[in-house]
Amino acid sequence: MITIFYIANARGWPLTPVGTFDPDGDDVAEFIREDEAIEELAAYPGCTVETYQRLSNFPDFTATPSIEKEAA
Repeated sequence: MITIFYIANARGWPLTPVGTFDPDGDDVAEFIREDEAIEELAAYPGCTVETYQRLSNFPDFTATPSIEKEAA
């Protein structure tokens, strides 16, 4: 799982890559790092940084390896 950050207005509509808010949420401006989302948030007063998690196409190399894998 990977955590994604996005900016939402008071109605909960997510920010799109073109700088507008879309109630359908089809095209969302996503940020991998929270500090990038917070920097962008400065341009949109009254909005908040929200998060959601999704599956990643790449393994999490920061995870601790299991004992079973080490024994194999």
